[in-house]
Amino acid sequence: MNILHVLSQFEVTGAEAYAASLIDAQMADGNSAMVASDTFTLPTQATYISLPIGNRSYSRRIRNVAALVRLIRQHSIDIVHAHSRAASWVSLFATQLTSTPFVSTVHGRQHIHTSSKAFSIYGKDIIAVSSALKEHLIQDLGFNPADIVVIPNCIPLDRWQAERTSATPPRASALADESLVLFVGRLTGPKGDVVRLLITTVLPLLIGQRKFKFQSIGGMITPDDIPQLVSKLNAQFENPVIELCGFQQDIAHHMVRADLIIGSGRVVPESLVLRKPVIAFGESNYVGPITPASFEDATKTNFGDTGLSVPSDPKRIAEDMLQILKHPPTENEREALARLSFERYDVKTVVAKIQRIYERAFARAHSSGSIPVLMYHRVLENPPADSSHGIWVSAKQFAYQLASLQRRGFETITFRDYDRFVRGEARLPRRPIILTFDDGYVDNYTMVFPLLRNFGFRAVIFAVADKDRRTNFWDQDEQPAPLMSVSQLQELHRSGIEIGSHTVTHPRLPVISAEEAHREVRHSKDSLEQLLGSSVLSFAYPYGALSQTVKNLVDEAGYKYAVAADSGPINFYEDFLEIRRTQVFPWTNKIGFWKKTLPIYNRYKNIKS
Repeated sequence: MNILHVLSQFEVTGAEAYAASLIDAQMADGNSAMVASDTFTLPTQATYISLPIGNRSYSRRIRNVAALVRLIRQHSIDIVHAHSRAASWVSLFATQLTSTPFVSTVHGRQHIHTSSKAFSIYGKDIIAVSSALKEHLIQDLGFNPADIVVIPNCIPLDRWQAERTSATPPRASALADESLVLFVGRLTGPKGDVVRLLITTVLPLLIGQRKFKFQSIGGMITPDDIPQLVSKLNAQFENPVIELCGFQQDIAHHMVRADLIIGSGRVVPESLVLRKPVIAFGESNYVGPITPASFEDATKTNFGDTGLSVPSDPKRIAEDMLQILKHPPTENEREALARLSFERYDVKTVVAKIQRIYERAFARAHSSGSIPVLMYHRVLENPPADSSHGIWVSAKQFAYQLASLQRRGFETITFRDYDRFVRGEARLPRRPIILTFDDGYVDNYTMVFPLLRNFGFRAVIFAVADKDRRTNFWDQDEQPAPLMSVSQLQELHRSGIEIGSHTVTHPRLPVISAEEAHREVRHSKDSLEQLLGSSVLSFAYPYGALSQTVKNLVDEAGYKYAVAADSGPINFYEDFLEIRRTQVFPWTNKIGFWKKTLPIYNRYKNIKS
């Protein structure tokens, strides 16, 4: 993909660090990237275009929109990703004028006024960096919850791990009993207020109780009053207690020397990976020391940056600092916090989630919302003697249905085809349709496969992966029916039929334990991938039974597409983990089949029910 990142800023911010990390990972994956921003200080391989995005005059905004339109067209941009309100304003109009997919990341709380409530400039694919921020967008600004996905900061934590293990630098202080306390963050805006509070009311409480040195790292712009406050406090001592170190490129080198780090946002997981004690104190509120017990709750506000504004108690902050300097976390606690940080914030995990949002935005812009997905089980020469569920059609019916699709200009695709499309690697046919078969019966090989070949069609077969029981053992109401062998599944896979997962033993996933469900979802994928020698992208929920917990397990297992039965959004691209299907029954007549393939069928069915 060709990706254009748009920012509005005049010094290094968390948004720039987020974008820089994201760009590095995207380009490592083979994407191309450009950045349009007022400034961009951190090193990046992306092409940087200087644009005064932060200038909010209407005449300048119009010129910025025109400039972005030219960039999008000249460089065939596939996705525009904006990282601030001003950037989103111009990006929204530029992408609408060019029909380009648009994604926005909201990094902080928004000003609440009439225009922000009446009109969202963030589009339909919004990333919020914390759950508190999502709640704010919904409750205070009236955003649609379905448009917002919580994805945390994007941090290349392996680099921080490498900094920790590469060397043990000398202590900053010549005194062995003097502690080094680091504040990491810029000095402007609300973070500047945090520094002012620390200097004027918190640090004086520590004097006489602990020997310490306080350094502020970060910030390219220093408000005039902060050096004055520092000088006033330092004047009381023979040696300076507080030092303003300003912006530093090699920030990890400074952090690794600290006894305690105070910060918020991405600073916290970076510090935890360095195994450093951390106190979270952000733009909105004071969180306190980060422990394994407090970590999860602290992430909800991005470690104090995105929660409701709450007054801070200087005495409590001083006590917390003193306590953590006297009794730092144990090695086990530090290891646990490092592991939690990697699981949530590491760039590999986060970029994969952001890629999903890109793909949804790409599909929204470039594909029909109503790709029919038909659901079959068995195709038989003759009707079964006794079938309780009608999970079959006759070979004659199926041949007619394929002929009908071909006559009307449909072309079959698989989820793997669709995945290439949303990654910008292929186009969709004019009238795509997906044929799916659940369970993996032998007749899918003996009957379905030859008929598909006759028409030049393909399908997706969701196979039950139990290696020992190769019949429909889960369905006591149906006659025993054999499932395909390993060699048959492999032949179908080589012939362009997509093999997806249908669990190991076909249970109702929402009613079994989380551990069992995880095993069913994960092991079936592993087993099929070993059998086929390639990745398995798609999954079908047995009986169409699912819950949000089950969907999360499917997502965590690495599936990109999952199909339900009658549940899921009307538009195909709205939720790739709950794709709605339409079942074809033995009693589905010619008119019924024609209706089931209409673009409006799911909408019609919803109204009818």
